[in-house]
Amino acid sequence: MKEQNLLDSNDMKFPKFSKVKHQILCSELKQLYVAITRTRQRLWICENIDDLSKPMFDYWKKLCLVQVRELDESLVQAMQATSSKEEWSSRGIKLLDEGNFEMARMCFERAGDSFLEKLAKASGLRAAGVHMLGSNTELARVALVEAAEIHESIGKADFAAKCFMELKDFKRAGIIYLKNCGESRLEDAGDCFSLAGCWSTAADAYSRCNCFSKCLQVCTNGSLFETGLQFIEVWKESAKLNPDTAKSQDLIDIEQSFLKRCALHYH
Repeated sequence: MKEQNLLDSNDMKFPKFSKVKHQILCSELKQLYVAITRTRQRLWICENIDDLSKPMFDYWKKLCLVQVRELDESLVQAMQATSSKEEWSSRGIKLLDEGNFEMARMCFERAGDSFLEKLAKASGLRAAGVHMLGSNTELARVALVEAAEIHESIGKADFAAKCFMELKDFKRAGIIYLKNCGESRLEDAGDCFSLAGCWSTAADAYSRCNCFSKCLQVCTNGSLFETGLQFIEVWKESAKLNPDTAKSQDLIDIEQSFLKRCALHYH
């Protein structure tokens, strides 16, 4: 400041620089540099200890780099900046990806996006429910059931099914896959019904998505041997209409394996 004629004779005295005493100054100045250069719109510097701030504040003021404002209502008004709905939505998506579900929900609420608001709420309930499974089963169930209901109401049936899977309610998860997710999730439905011990329903789901081995396995588990043989006959008829040598051989192998299991059971 002295070299640039920025020091007044009545300026307060300042300490002599000491490498030992002021060794942290270098890192502090780096932090200050980062804070200033990352600013997008306005940079506010608040300080209430004059002895520490006056030298730097005087330096900035004399270079006309800053404005001095008092902490009053006009300052509050000047600091306010209204975010657009797009900005709230963008922030909400980022928070949702980071797993900060409650803050994400608030952002989507301000953005007026009811779909994403419900998605964030349901995601938060599911995360909370999973966390409580080992400590409070009843509260975990309440949270996961509510999460599933919200997911289902916004068309996220696969997420709803996963909530019930967390609760080991595989039958209800399977029903959701079967009713709401279409042909693409029939195998998932079959897996859930199999875990629930609903052998007949599982076999039917597997048959519809051509999971032959899984279908006959659940028929074996449920001693549904006649049903399994009926499925094989249907598949054979279908294979005649759409010849495929490799597929036909697979079907023969699957049939022989199932017949062997049938024979062992009756034996």
